[in-house]
Amino acid sequence: MQRLHLHFSIALQILHLGVAEVNCIAYFNTKYYMPFPQNQLTVSAQTPVSLHAFSGSDKFTWTAELRHFLSPKFLKILWWPLFRYHQRWFTHSPFMISCRQIPAFDKLWDTIKKGAFAYNSLFLKLSPFHRHSTDLADITTVALFFGDEFIDGLAEAAGKPFIQRLLEDDNQPFYLRKKVCGNKVSLHYGLKLDQLAPPEMLHQLNEKYGISYQKFYELLQHFLYLMNEFLGKSNFEKADKAADKIADSCNTCFASFLHDIHSCYDHGHLHSEASVLHFHESKTAYMQEKLLGLRCVLADKEQAMFSIQIPGWLDIMRVVQIYDDIQDMIIDDGLQDNLVLSTAYHYFPDEWEWFCGHKNTLKPQSEQYPLLSLYMPCSLQHCMQLAADKIKTMNWEQQKIMHYLLIKEEYVVYRENLFPKDDLLFNFYWHIKNKMEHLSTESIKSFSIDTCILLKETRRELMKSVGFSTTYRLRYNLFNLSHQEKALIFDRIIAK
Repeated sequence: MQRLHLHFSIALQILHLGVAEVNCIAYFNTKYYMPFPQNQLTVSAQTPVSLHAFSGSDKFTWTAELRHFLSPKFLKILWWPLFRYHQRWFTHSPFMISCRQIPAFDKLWDTIKKGAFAYNSLFLKLSPFHRHSTDLADITTVALFFGDEFIDGLAEAAGKPFIQRLLEDDNQPFYLRKKVCGNKVSLHYGLKLDQLAPPEMLHQLNEKYGISYQKFYELLQHFLYLMNEFLGKSNFEKADKAADKIADSCNTCFASFLHDIHSCYDHGHLHSEASVLHFHESKTAYMQEKLLGLRCVLADKEQAMFSIQIPGWLDIMRVVQIYDDIQDMIIDDGLQDNLVLSTAYHYFPDEWEWFCGHKNTLKPQSEQYPLLSLYMPCSLQHCMQLAADKIKTMNWEQQKIMHYLLIKEEYVVYRENLFPKDDLLFNFYWHIKNKMEHLSTESIKSFSIDTCILLKETRRELMKSVGFSTTYRLRYNLFNLSHQEKALIFDRIIAK
């Protein structure tokens, strides 16, 4: 069993490639619609998406786990080193080498490469033995991520009023346009932003990447040059379809930015949970569909867009965004929609009042984490349950990808040093149980287990108190376990 656990852990480190590109795209505020229930949270039944010959099962057995783990499709992840070898021509180019000097860029590019491998190998079933023409999709993804960070950072540096004035006359030149000249297709913008923004604004540094917005803009211009270079090497039909999908993806991202710029986020006017989820669901699902369609066009496999696999990737993105909102609620406050804040504002006024009174002291730092799950447990439990209900509709591969990602990201939901780590589960439960009277005792214990498992140090202590099989299920099947099962695990740990 220990050997199985070791091999499975190694395989999962590669399997999370399927989430990698999804996680980048989920950065663009992916969400889904879900009504708020009064007691136990429920999700409307949906047909599970099959990515595999073996469908997911609610009942855990080691026989089923081994059968999935040893399936031919799952074993395709072993070709990852070969995929990296074929991509060295671009990764080692002078431009990419200069980009990799930028803080945080290496992590971004590594994530995009892993996502590309997952899509090419598991979704499109492309041969791993030679390079494919899907590089343009990877360049588009990194440009989208960079572009989103650029416009958000610039808006924060300049202030919403300045951006609103800049866009009030005519915002059409800010959209990416396709240009056809003879049998050549290219993409372009109708203006040069560095000629509109004041120099002192462009010389400010972006906090995340540590470069000026002028340098940021120059990098984005070079990525656009690379896109056009790839389009120029493609035949007209493929270039024309690819350009449409690139433009649609970029313009959808910009439309989301306009929505945030023109929306009012003062504390007397937070959007309802339903409107927040509905907007982001329709926007991000459309953008992701175009990016997948671009990859299919480049690989000459457009029929793959009719595959039943497509909705599965969107479900993963929705769960990722819920947890991103949990982690980013302090940053999002006053700037853009956030699921946790909308939930607290509309359904848990005491938690919303606490947040408003303490938000200035909750800035996350490396050594001191926010106390959010202690003082806002109802809002967080609601959002985590939404995610858990969605995970339960996924099949086996999707569930493993999702669990690995949530554990790996170490989503911050409380201060690590508030209680002794060996007593945190018990103390956490006693601090929140009287605040969650709308839930059963089993549900509160289940939420306590979920919360403590998400923090590395606490997770290690909990794992020491249970056997191998329970450890495996808590790490790789956490959100498949029922409230009753997790409550029993809670009682066994506390009793020791």
